Amino acid sequence: MAWSWLTVAAKTIPWATLIRRAPEIIEVSTRLLGNRKANQAAKYASTPPQSEADALLERLKNLEIHDRENAKVVEQIAEQMRDLTNTVEVLAARVRVLLVVVAATAAIVVVGILAALR
Repeated sequence: MAWSWLTVAAKTIPWATLIRRAPEIIEVSTRLLGNRKANQAAKYASTPPQSEADALLERLKNLEIHDRENAKVVEQIAEQMRDLTNTVEVLAARVRVLLVVVAATAAIVVVGILAALR
């Protein structure tokens, strides 16, 4: 029961689209990673540090920037999980309503069949 949300999520994800666009996604991500590495290399090549302390300060600044970027990504993931949870709750409520409607319809059909047989 704890994994029921995962089943719903797995069914609602457009897997065919993801698979069809996988090469494009990989290409874009590789390009972005290459651009980032090139930018970092250019930045280090253009401004050589004066001393080891300056180099360490620069690395610390880069780590802080990277940490902020990671925090933004984690925040986005948390928002997406919240939205996914809300969506699953709505779907679960709809399934419960549908179950009641189907049960009522089945009961009416059974009563109708029994009435027709008498």
